[in-house]
This record gives sequence, C-alpha cells and structure tokens, in this order.
Amino acid sequence: MKKILFSFSLLLLFNLAKAQDLVKKIPADAFTVATIKGDNVFKLMFVKDFNESFLGKKLLTETSKSLDKNFTSIEDFGINVEKTMYYFNQLSDSIIYNCFLIPIKDAKKFESLIENKEKKFTQQGNIRTMVMPDSTSIIKWDNNMLYFVTGSISSSFFADSAKSARYGIKDIRFMHDDAMVTDSVAVDSTYATTDEPMVETVDATPIVEKVKAEKKPVVKKNARKPVRTKKTGKKKTTKKAKKIAENDTDFDQPVALATDTVSDMATAPGMIDKQYDTYQQERAEQDAKKKRLALVWMTAQADQIFNGTDKSIESNKSYTASLDNKAIAELWVSSLQDAYNAISPNFGTYGKAGLMKGYRSLNAKLFMDNKSFRISTGLELSQEQADSYKKILNRKLNKKFLKYVNSEKALGFMSYSIDTKAYLEEFPKLLKQTYGSFMGAKMDEEMDLAADLISLLLDEEAVSKVIKGDALFVINGLNTKEITYTSYEYDDDYKQKEVTKTKNETLPDFLFMFSSEDTRLINKLIKYGVNKNFVSAEGTIYKIMEKKSPIDIYFQIKDGIVFFGNSLTEMQGIQNNQYSGNKLSKMHKQLLSRNNFSFLFNAQNLVGKVPASEIGGEETAKKFNSTLEKMGNIYMKSNPIKGNVVSADISAEIPNGHENALKYLFSLIENAAK
Repeated sequence: MKKILFSFSLLLLFNLAKAQDLVKKIPADAFTVATIKGDNVFKLMFVKDFNESFLGKKLLTETSKSLDKNFTSIEDFGINVEKTMYYFNQLSDSIIYNCFLIPIKDAKKFESLIENKEKKFTQQGNIRTMVMPDSTSIIKWDNNMLYFVTGSISSSFFADSAKSARYGIKDIRFMHDDAMVTDSVAVDSTYATTDEPMVETVDATPIVEKVKAEKKPVVKKNARKPVRTKKTGKKKTTKKAKKIAENDTDFDQPVALATDTVSDMATAPGMIDKQYDTYQQERAEQDAKKKRLALVWMTAQADQIFNGTDKSIESNKSYTASLDNKAIAELWVSSLQDAYNAISPNFGTYGKAGLMKGYRSLNAKLFMDNKSFRISTGLELSQEQADSYKKILNRKLNKKFLKYVNSEKALGFMSYSIDTKAYLEEFPKLLKQTYGSFMGAKMDEEMDLAADLISLLLDEEAVSKVIKGDALFVINGLNTKEITYTSYEYDDDYKQKEVTKTKNETLPDFLFMFSSEDTRLINKLIKYGVNKNFVSAEGTIYKIMEKKSPIDIYFQIKDGIVFFGNSLTEMQGIQNNQYSGNKLSKMHKQLLSRNNFSFLFNAQNLVGKVPASEIGGEETAKKFNSTLEKMGNIYMKSNPIKGNVVSADISAEIPNGHENALKYLFSLIENAAK
C-alpha cells in the first residue's frame, strides 16, 4: 500500500512539474513577462461558447480563409487553450528577443496550420524547428510545448565602430547634399559569427568615398612650390604672380573652377541615380548580414530556452510576489529604470539620465468574476521613495465634500488628497533624485543649492494652510447653451466682413472644491480681481469676467472650502445651505473617503444626455446610447502603500442580466462592432 501511495505521489509531482514546465523555461533575466491563464478564462466561458461567440466566429472564419482550411473550434489549432501561455522578452545592448511559450495539446493539428510547400521544418527526435521565410523568427515545438522567438538587432549597437568591426558590419550612409557613401568595416574576421561574414580587411576607421569634386583643388605633379614675395608699397600684379597664384596650394581654388567641376559632375547622365543605386545595394547587403547574425543569435537562444539550461524566472522574488492565482492575465516588468535605459540611447545625451531612479518593478493583473472585471496595478519603489510617498499620502478627503455629491444625477467625479506640507518638504529630495542624474554628476552642488533654495523660499506650513491638498471635481450633468461667437464672411469683391453668430453647445455642469484653512491670500486676490474688473461680485458669490469663455464660472468661499462651478443656481444653493446634493450612495462614500485618489464614471446617467447632432446623427446616437445602457459604473482608486509598493485598481461593474464579466465584455464588443 505504501508503495502504491509513493508511486501515486511521484506521478502527481511529475504532473505538477510538467504543468509548470513553461514558466521554468523563462530565464531569470527576462525583462517583461505576460501571462494568460487559460484555465481561469475557460472557467467563465466554455470553449464551445467561445466558438459560437462573435469574436470566436470571426477568429475561426478569418483563420480558415487565410489558411484555406475549415476550422470549427479553437481546439483545431492544436493548442491547449486551458493551460497557461506566456510572453516574455530579453533585452541586451545588441538584440531584443520577443518570445512566446504556448502549451501544445495536439502537435499534428498544430503542424497542419503551418504545413505547405514554402514552409518546411526540420526534426531532431521529438523536437521540430522551423525558420520563417524572412529569417526573422524561429518556431520550435515538441508534443507538449511551442516556443516562438523573434529578434531585432539594436541599431545603436552597430553605431559603435569597434562592435561593427567585430561582426563585419558596415555603416552605410547616403547623403544627397555631398553625394557620398560612408562605411566602417571590420579588421578581424575571427570574431564574425555569421555563416558568410563577408569581412573586408581594411582600416576600421570610417572611409569616405567621394563622388563629387572637392572644393580644394587637386595638386598636379608638376605643381611648383609656393613662391613668397616681399611686400612692397605697390599693388602691381604681374603675369608671373598670377601664374604662381594659380599653382599655389595655399590659395583657395577659384570659384569659377569649383563651379565648373561640380556642374560637370552634377550634369553627368544618371550620376546621382547610379550612386543611389549603389548605396541601396550596399545597404541591402549590410541588412542581410545583420539578419543572418540575428538568426545565429536567435537559434542559440531558442536552443538554450527550449532545453531549459538557464536559471528560471521563478527565482526572482519580485516576479513571484506579483502573482495571483485568481488572475485571468498578468503582466510584470522588471524595472522602470531598465525600461528607460532600453530606449534611452535614442535620446542621446538626455538618455543617460536616471529619470526613473527609485522606480522598480511594475505589475498589472486582470480579474473577472460574476460581478465585475478589475485591473490591479502595482509599482515597487525604493525604500527612500516609499517613505516619502507615505508622508505625502497621509491625508484623507475632507468629509464636508461628501454632502455636495449626488449619486443619482452625477455623471462622474474625481478626487485626490495629499498632505501639502509633506509634499513641499519632500519635493526638493524628489527633485534631486529625479533630475540630479539628468543634470550630471558635475551639477550635484548646483542641485543641492536649488533644493535648499526651494525649501528656503517656500513656507511649507503657510502654503499648506492656504491649499491643504484635498480636492473634489464633480460633473452633475450636461446643459445645452446658446453661444455667441465671431465669424467672417466675404462679399463678391472678397472683402472680409466680421459677423456675429450663435450656436448651441452642450457643456458640462461641474462643481469643483478644495479645502483652505487660511483664506486671507485668496480674499486679497478676489479684492484685486474686483478692483481690476476681472471679477464681479454678487454678495459672496463671485463671477470671473471672461468674454471669450463659453461658460460662466462662479466661485465662493464657505466653511473652509473654496467652490468653483458654472451653475449660479447650485452656487446659491450652497450659499443658502439648500444644495440638492447629500444623496451619496454607500459605495461612492467609501470610494471617496477611503482612498487618496478616486474616479467614477456613471454610464447610465449619460444615456440620452448628448444631442444626436453632436455625435454624428440619430443612428450613431442610438448605437451610442445602446452601448451606454449596457455598461456599468467604472471606478478607479488608489490603495494604501504596503511595504514599498504603491498600487491602484480600475474596475467596471456588470449590469444585471449578464452571467459574468467575460461574457459581458464579449457582448459589448459584439454590440460595438454592429
């Protein structure tokens, strides 16, 4: 009995290990890893349901058409859709690999997808290999897994003459202005790794092949040495002096001679076209060399990955900490600083700066269930940066704001809350951290002085009382307003005439507010605006006098809150304590009061509010409103910092009548495509 249990345990462990083989193939130095968990996807939708969906039918129809076959199910592709699939990439200074690891269920079905006269694969044991016709990618597979890799060589790698020389690559350039071709080539063929390196043994220093006459004259063999003459008071020019000047290489070539030479070259039949054709041919040869070199590197990389000789990504604690078994899909990026470094060569000198210093790994996860779908993101910070953000985010939204939100009519809202004093105290440190490396090590002292100067000039305590750091923006609806504007017309003599016209525009009805403990400065600004006729006063409600603005903007101060809005009625209601808000739902109250940042879009409240004339007519408006009716609320919120990870969520509710988020998403896509 013990032997049976032991054997069963070994079999179970073997199967578990086999199921995890694909992630074990991903090397530890992978820069980005993306995952699609087929088992979680098809818990929400059976394969049969997918095949019969709008997207499924579209996929099967297009694939059948392009391969001239008849597919009735995604399982006909031979892929095990109920297992986990991976994408990852590897970065180096020379080449970028983009790779896919896909579980195979039926190798013969998969091979039927790629079998034709032009695409042939080789087989060694159970492993098959196929190089795509353009030689830019390789596919390797066996009975359990498929590996696809494509590589692109970094252009900046061969900009280095030493590296280009090592691999026998020329830097070919055609410049029409000077009509010249430039190349730098290798001197050491022992380093070349291509099958046909085509290395030319010449000086590695860039060679310039000129196809135009130089502006400096060519010295003839019988040219005499310059003859120096004594200066005299006379300006007499003799024939001998003229002859000497013509042969003297210290003199500039006469303009007429240079012009004639260039003119002769330029007017030569097809000279420029011929040189350009030569450039194109040379360029094609060098591109072919790079492609062969990339293929050699990809082949070695594919063998290494397929054989699993590298250390696995599972050894990376940042990656494993980002995983969640309930996620449908996951994305992990090893470092934002490394991401910046990967593209920074394209920025020249500016690319050398560590603008992302302190920002480490980034991850995102997609969740779907029977109530909503949610995207959760997380950013790992350095400990120093995390400590700064914890201080800055140590504030909640002013609770007095909540009574000015009406969940029944609001189209949406957005709020944020930070500690202004902490932000100003941490700002010099963050400034130096971000831009210090950008300015360079030689500017360290200047950056320190700038940071100290900012701290000296700003009274953090005083500023934080004027603007405490929390704010709320609410859109309560849409209103149509007649707008007067100036246009121009032309008479029969094409003389311009100014004409005043009117039109109807749909504008948002908004309310914005922020907390202020000390309003003395704001009151002084209001007084100044009134005196200069920038602001008009109606009791304690003020209006900004701006003729060109399509909306009227009002503001007032009440109960330590500064309000801005475009509805005089709402402003008067706030002033008289008769505001029609105070109908906040429990969910919206939690969203606003518990998070440093929050966002809501209520699609249902927008239905029928946008005039058909502004969205393309009745038919488009009908389709637009139909889509909105099928949408639930969309939320965004930040989460408290945990350890050194700052995170945020984006989620969308599912309206009644839908089984789960995946099927709901498919119905939205189908409705939008009709």
